[in-house]
Amino acid sequence: MFRTPFFAGLLTAATSLALCGSPASADDTVEMSLPMFQEPTHEVASVDREAKTAIVKPRQGRMFAFSVWEGLGVMMISSSGRPPFDTLVRIEVREVLEDGELLVAFGDGAAAAMRKGPAVLWRPFAGELGDPQSLQPATTKQVRSLPDLLSSKNPQASAGLLGAVQAARAAARRMQSTNNLKQIALAFHNYSEVYRSFPPAVIYGPDGKPWHSWRVLLLPFLEQRALYEQYDFSQPWDAPANRKISETILPVYQDPSAEGEGAFTSYAAIVGENAIFAPNLVKMQSPDDFPKCLTSSKKMHFRDVTDGTSNTIMFATLPPERSIPWAKPEDILLDDAFAGVGKPKGIGAIHPGPTPEQTIGLVGFTDGSVRTVLGDLDRETILPFLTRNGGEVVDSDALGTSPGKSTRQVQPMVRIFKSDDGVYGFSIDEE
Repeated sequence: MFRTPFFAGLLTAATSLALCGSPASADDTVEMSLPMFQEPTHEVASVDREAKTAIVKPRQGRMFAFSVWEGLGVMMISSSGRPPFDTLVRIEVREVLEDGELLVAFGDGAAAAMRKGPAVLWRPFAGELGDPQSLQPATTKQVRSLPDLLSSKNPQASAGLLGAVQAARAAARRMQSTNNLKQIALAFHNYSEVYRSFPPAVIYGPDGKPWHSWRVLLLPFLEQRALYEQYDFSQPWDAPANRKISETILPVYQDPSAEGEGAFTSYAAIVGENAIFAPNLVKMQSPDDFPKCLTSSKKMHFRDVTDGTSNTIMFATLPPERSIPWAKPEDILLDDAFAGVGKPKGIGAIHPGPTPEQTIGLVGFTDGSVRTVLGDLDRETILPFLTRNGGEVVDSDALGTSPGKSTRQVQPMVRIFKSDDGVYGFSIDEE
C-alpha cells in the first residue's frame, strides 16, 4: 500500500483535475482512471527482462509525491521511446532507493514492451475522476486484476470499449470546437478594441451584392494577417483575384465534428435587426471604398447590447445541411424563418448530447464565453438569447445545459475499462 504523504499530495493534485470533469460513455463502466500527463514524471533508467525489474528515476523537478510509496500501480510508457504515452504496464514498486529511485517489477506479458525512456507512474483512482468529494484510490484487488500490459496500438477492446473510445474522441472534438469559438470571440473583441466598433456581418459592394464577410475582417486577429493582406477588397470574395485566399482551409473556422471537405466554415454570426450583427450597415460606394466604408457607415458598439453581453449570443455552429465557404458573406438569419436549434434554418447541433437521443450545438456569447445548447430547442426558447436589446428576462437553464459545465476545459484522461466478458481495455483522450 502507499503511504499517507503520497495520497495527500495525490489528492491535492487530482482534486483540481477532477473539478474540470470529463466525458463518460453512457453504456460503459470505467473501472479505473488517471489524468493524462503530457510530460513524464519518471525515466526508466534500466531494464532487467530476466528478473522482470526496472530502475525508475524521478525526472528533475518532478519529484512530487510519487517516490514515497510502495506497492501496486501502473506505469505509462511509450512504444516509440518518447511521448505521447500509448502503453500501460501494471507494476509493483518493491523498493524506494536513494535519490528517489524506484525498483519496480513487471509481469511476463510486459517484458517485451519494457524499454528505457520517459514514463509516468501513478496509482489509479477507482472509477472515473469527476467528483472531488469521492476521490478514492483503486483497490489492491482492482490493480492486481489488470493484465501485465495494455496497448492502445493493439487494444483488447470489445465493441463497448470501442464505443467508449469514440465517446472520448467526440468530447475532444467538442473541446476543440469550443476553443475555436473562443478564439473567434477574442478576435471579435480585439477588432472592437482597435476599431472602436463591432465588425459588420457583411460589407456590400457598390453593385449592392454581398462582397465581404466578417470572417475576412477578423483574419488579422486570428494570426492570419498575411492572408488578410493578400485579400483584394476591391473585388468580391469569389472573384478570381480572391480565389486563392477563399480556398485556403482555416481550421479555426471548422468544427472537427463537421463533415465536409474544402474551405468551409462551421460557424456563423447571428444576423438580424435586433441581433449583435445588424444587417445592411456597410455599403461600399466604389471598389476603392475600403476601409473608408467602415468609418462612414453606421456602427454597432458594446453599449448597444442592453440585454447584457453574457445573455446575448453572437456566433453559433451551423446546421450540417449548410455548407458555406468561410469567406462567403452568409450567416444565420434571425428572421421569420428562423426555426430554433437543430433545424436547417437555425443553429446547428452536430455534437453528441447527454443521452444517445440528444445532440448539442455550441454558441459564443458576446462576453467571450462558449456554452452548449440542446439540439431540440424551439424558436421561442432560444430567441431571448439572440437579441441584443429585447429586454427579456433570460434563464440560462432554458438552454438545457449548465453554462459553467460547458465552458470548462476538459482534463484529458486515461480510462481503464472492463467489459462484461472480463476483457480489459483503455482509452486515451485526444486533444
